Amino acid sequence: MLSKSRLLSLLLLGLGVALLAAGFAAPAFIHTDGRMPLDLEETTWTLVDDEAETRLITDPDGRVLNSPVSHQLHMDIQDPASDEEASLRMGSTFMRDSQQSDLDRLISAEVWSFSIDRLSGELTSSAVLTDQLASPVTEVSVDGSWLKFPAQAQQTTYEVFEPSLRETRPAEFVEELELDGQTVYRYRQEVEPTNVALLYASWDSTTTFADTAEGEDDRGYLFHSATRDFFVDQASGLVVEIREDVDDYYATADGEKREQVLLFEGRMAQEQIDAHVAQAAGTTDPGLSETLRWVMFSVGAMLTLLGMAGAFGVFDRRQPNRKATQSRR
Repeated sequence: MLSKSRLLSLLLLGLGVALLAAGFAAPAFIHTDGRMPLDLEETTWTLVDDEAETRLITDPDGRVLNSPVSHQLHMDIQDPASDEEASLRMGSTFMRDSQQSDLDRLISAEVWSFSIDRLSGELTSSAVLTDQLASPVTEVSVDGSWLKFPAQAQQTTYEVFEPSLRETRPAEFVEELELDGQTVYRYRQEVEPTNVALLYASWDSTTTFADTAEGEDDRGYLFHSATRDFFVDQASGLVVEIREDVDDYYATADGEKREQVLLFEGRMAQEQIDAHVAQAAGTTDPGLSETLRWVMFSVGAMLTLLGMAGAFGVFDRRQPNRKATQSRR
């Protein structure tokens, strides 16, 4: 019958081997590199401007209204998804907060579907775009990042997708901040006034000016410009806050501004920012996960050595020697 010391040694040996195996297998089950979780709950960014200027789409004269406007971005994580990639559906709406009908309150609505690399945030597929008036859907060749920056973000410049242009524009590192104990990097994307009609055809990319003098060109072109600040959790690359200033207008071919379409300075509510920061803090900490993995290795190796020593009777051989000493006395 095995002695108590050998039974204990076998238990230690089994536990040590289990910890070693868990340490080796951990990378397959516990991602320590900060890739985007598939179970995110805070996936809405709502920017509000209480005094925005917007063109009334249903008014033939293009009347401009002053009213509160909300820009909401909402992300759904869908199948298929893998360890490396995730499928996303991104909805973007501009809506007036006014006493009009829903049709008149709605300024624009788009739904983008695409895949991203969960680690880098890079878009890995073309995007399928559905907007409120365009039919059928449009396939857009896209690249860069959008609302997920690379994990372990660096103080550098990243190419970020700009949906109004359907192209990327650089977002440059501006400063390092600390929000609720989290290291957050702010990146600024500057979009210079750009003639959208030269990039792609759209129902609203051109207009006809009614007050053009005789002999002058009455064609107008939609120009888009914007400044965006992305506040990014450094460890996970998740965007925790967005600030956005947009100036869209109809202009002549040489860029002379004639009619306002959208003038918007959007900011997020502090409660929503706090929720995004808390979510980023709760995602896998690469440093902590790697530390726990090495702890499993170290403890597992120590228990395995102790268990093996006990199983071969190292501790049993010491016991008779003590008894022999006592008998001689």
